[in-house]
Amino acid sequence: MGLRRELSRLLLASIVGSALLVAQQRPPDVPYVPTPQEVVKEMLRVAQVGKDDVVYDLGCGDGRIVITAVKDFGAKRGVGVDIDPERIRESNENARKAGVTDRVKFLQQDLFETDIRDATVVTLYLLPSINLRLRPKLFRELRPGARVVSHDFDMCEECEGEGSPQCLKGWHPDKVLRVRGPYREHTVYYWVIPAGVAGTWRWTVTTPHGERRYTLRLRQRFQKITGTVSMDGQQTPISNAELVGTQLRFTVVREIGGQKVTMHFEGRVSGDTINGTVEIRGGPFAGKREWIAKRDKVSLTGTWRWQGGAIRIEGRDGELVAQWLEGNRATRLDDFYAWGAGIYFILDRAEERVYEGVVEGNRIVGTLNGTQSWIAQRTP
Repeated sequence: MGLRRELSRLLLASIVGSALLVAQQRPPDVPYVPTPQEVVKEMLRVAQVGKDDVVYDLGCGDGRIVITAVKDFGAKRGVGVDIDPERIRESNENARKAGVTDRVKFLQQDLFETDIRDATVVTLYLLPSINLRLRPKLFRELRPGARVVSHDFDMCEECEGEGSPQCLKGWHPDKVLRVRGPYREHTVYYWVIPAGVAGTWRWTVTTPHGERRYTLRLRQRFQKITGTVSMDGQQTPISNAELVGTQLRFTVVREIGGQKVTMHFEGRVSGDTINGTVEIRGGPFAGKREWIAKRDKVSLTGTWRWQGGAIRIEGRDGELVAQWLEGNRATRLDDFYAWGAGIYFILDRAEERVYEGVVEGNRIVGTLNGTQSWIAQRTP
C-alpha cells in the first residue's frame, strides 16, 4: 500500500507539473511592470466601472486592477489573465489579503486564447504590437458598448493615438488622458466597442402632407462613420456623425421649400433596427418625432472576387471569418472586421493594402487605401 501511495503521489506531481508547463506554453509577451495605483484608478474611472461590470485584465501582473475594480469601484466580478504562474500566485495572494477572493479569479493562460465574451470592461498594459494583434479579438468577442482601456499604448501604429483623417489602419481612441504618477506622466487610452452600422437603412416619417420616405447609407471604419441621406430624390451628406457603442447621432442640413431645415437624428442601434428621435428645426415640419429605421438584409458570406484578388467569408461558431485566396491556398485574414453590412480588412501592412466596403446585393462597393475605388463580386 505504501508503494502504491508513493507511486500515486509521484504520478499526481507529474500531472500537475505537466499542466503548469502546458499552461505556460511560451514566455510572457511583455515584461512585468506594475501599473501605478494612480493610473489604475484613472483607468477604471474613465471606464465608469460600477456594480454591473465584469472587468477583465489581460496581462494582469499582480492582480491590482481587477482587485481595485471589485473592492473600490464595486464591480460585479473581475478576471485576471496572465501566462506567468508566478504572477497568478501573487494575484491570488493579493486577492486573499484584500478579502475579494469571492469576486475575482485569475487564469494562467494565453490571453489570445482566453474567452472574453462576458467582459464589459477590458484593461491592458501590453505593447503596441500586442494591442494590434489583440484588436480583432476585441471586436469579435466584445459586445457593442463594452469599454477598453490601455495604459501607455494605443492601437494605431501610424498616428500615436491622437487620430487623423489620413490614418486608415488605426483604431483611434475616444479619449486620451494624461495621469501623473510617482515618477512620470502616464497616458491612458479609452475606447468603446461600436455597433456595426454600415449598410442601407430605410424609414418613413408621417407629416401633415403625407408620408416621407428616407434612405440612409452608412460606411464605417471602427467607430468613425460617413454617409448620406436621400429624400425626395435628393441626396444629402450627413454631418456631426458620432457612434458611441450602440448610440448613433448625426445631422442633416438641407433646403425644403426654400427654407433651411436642420434635422438632428439620434437613436439606439439594435441589430438591424435603429430606434430614436429626430429633432427638426426650421421648415414646415419643425418639431420632435420618433424615428425607427430598418436595415436592408444582406449576406456577407461567400467568395468575393475582383481584379487582383479574392476572399472567402464564412460563418464559424457564430463569428464571421475571412480567408485570402491565392490559387489553391487559403490564408486566414487575422485583421478582418465585419460591421453590419460593411467589411474592413488589412491584407498587407507593409504595402498599405487596406480594403473597406459595404455589401450591396452580390457586390461589395468600397475603397482600397481610402482613395482607389474597389468593387468585388460574389461568385459561386
